[in-house]
Amino acid sequence: MNQNGSHKILIIGGGTAGLIVASRLRRAGESNVAIIEPSEKHFYQPLWTLVGAGVVGPEATAGSESDYIAAGVKWIKDWACEISPESKYVATRSGARISYDFLIVAPGLELNWESIAGLREAVGNGSVSTNYTFENAPQTWDLIRSFKGGTALFHMPGTPIKCPGAPQKIMYLAADHFRRNKISANVIYGSATPTIYGVREYATVLDTVVRRYGIDARFSHDLVEIRPDKKEAVFVQKNDPAKARVTIGYDILHVAPPQSAPEFIRNSRYCLN
Repeated sequence: MNQNGSHKILIIGGGTAGLIVASRLRRAGESNVAIIEPSEKHFYQPLWTLVGAGVVGPEATAGSESDYIAAGVKWIKDWACEISPESKYVATRSGARISYDFLIVAPGLELNWESIAGLREAVGNGSVSTNYTFENAPQTWDLIRSFKGGTALFHMPGTPIKCPGAPQKIMYLAADHFRRNKISANVIYGSATPTIYGVREYATVLDTVVRRYGIDARFSHDLVEIRPDKKEAVFVQKNDPAKARVTIGYDILHVAPPQSAPEFIRNSRYCLN
């Protein structure tokens, strides 16, 4: 491997988390800080829900990565692919080996498209979308504004995900749109989680929102297959010993893809201890 310098503080990931940490470190007087980030563009992903609801355009969520990196922080445009805690270096896809004194790991999550049968083929086909990509979020608004009535299905996976409130936020925004435009909608929330939200105090309030909109919330329902040709979503009932399957037809479907840490993190024995 090639040697590519040494830094007191090395940050993996130039998303919102990595950028904020780098900025705060520089304000605190730290020098010799570097970020490993391959992307030329930075996306403010929390806004994608509002893109999917037609409130803002997708261009409002994208900017140049260089505009957000604090002055004095080195930008290493590369992919991290291996961490060696004993030797205190990060190996990159280009073959560089970057040494550090302190390492901050903030690579974000990756979308696991293949974990739900038919998901990749379904998204963007005219009746299924997701707010979890820059390209697909505008399609969510296309589905909502062209919806003339029927079943609007919203999905929440059982894995940890970016912004666990996002799958239901778009549901509430859509339900409000349907109500204001007097569109007859059967709004269903198919969630692998046992409750509307993991924090009890929040769940108590959100339960009232679900009731107010007349949403059919089906908990412990894990989405395992999408059949876009039939407009059907297949769920497994997690709390059923027999793991019975339930098929729900839809006219439009918003999916939150199951997510996980990047492969180089998942395969690290240091992250499994």
